[in-house]
Amino acid sequence: MSFSAAAPSDDEVNAARLDPARLQAVCDTGLLDTPAEESFDRLTRLAARLLEVPATFVSLVDAERDFYKSAIGFGEPLASERQLQGRTFCHYALLSPEPLLLDDVSTLPGFADVPTVQTLGVRAYAGVPLVTPEGLVLGSFCAVDMQPRHWTARDVEVLTELAHATLREITLRQALTRLADANRLLAEEMHKVGVLNERLSELAHTDALTGLYNRRAYDQHLAREWRRVQRNGAPLSVLLVDADHFKAVNDQHGHAMGDQVLQVLASVLQEGARDIDVAARVGGEEFAVLLADTDATSAAGVAERIRSQIAQAEAMPVAAVTVSIGVATLQAQEQPDSLQHRADQALYMAKSQGRNRVVSAP
Repeated sequence: MSFSAAAPSDDEVNAARLDPARLQAVCDTGLLDTPAEESFDRLTRLAARLLEVPATFVSLVDAERDFYKSAIGFGEPLASERQLQGRTFCHYALLSPEPLLLDDVSTLPGFADVPTVQTLGVRAYAGVPLVTPEGLVLGSFCAVDMQPRHWTARDVEVLTELAHATLREITLRQALTRLADANRLLAEEMHKVGVLNERLSELAHTDALTGLYNRRAYDQHLAREWRRVQRNGAPLSVLLVDADHFKAVNDQHGHAMGDQVLQVLASVLQEGARDIDVAARVGGEEFAVLLADTDATSAAGVAERIRSQIAQAEAMPVAAVTVSIGVATLQAQEQPDSLQHRADQALYMAKSQGRNRVVSAP
């Protein structure tokens, strides 16, 4: 598109410059106010050499300024600021997807008034619009000369090829940005899934009322500890803790009060457990504590301390709540089921001997 007559009107230029869809497309490049980059400067340097012109640049036309992603051959402050305000030749290039070729702006009505004619001494301008696949003009790939010049078909071909290369670079940047955003969103979703899976796993292994491990988790820990004992020979003990006369608590005070009693029992067990111990609710009012690296004497001492703390628990909502505890310590060649059975038998003995007591399995 060559002009030999008057420049288009300001209304025409402003309508194209301020088109909302076009401005959004410029913003979507992600290039506004970004530093100079070699990938763009390489293209403008090549244009300057091939066309033998003093200055070349890549412009992005924003609402109130032209931002130069690359500017070669300009002095300060333009070389550093890389932006211009006011009317520029690139604004006229917005009106058509065809190259804008001005051989001598001083002879063209309207074009001679563009500020860069006076401030920079521009006499000839050639700009190939950077057009998106949607037909929106982002700006131009431009060359200027400080003396009149006839732009040849070869000049236009060089600028057009470099403009296409610039658009490919912009498109690649946008694709990489979208990919990075997608990867970020994917990572966020994967984190959410991971958190959800952890929560689901926790729910699958946790008793909802007391927050202790449930029977399934307890059995898994028991099996794991048993395998560890087979490797290192460390002692392993089990406590089975059962609330005494718990049915009477529910019958006299209601199930809600019974739940509170169980929660206090669980709290006492949890607070008294070491990091290596496992406290679980394994039945309605029955709890278990897995004591790693604990022999029979120490396990009996732990059980007695738990029994005493529960009998004196100030947080207990019902008076005179006690527990019976059966203790068993793993014997040589014994299986987990047998250990659990002996602890259960010891608990039965504690119950039959009057409750509120600790009995250790032989």
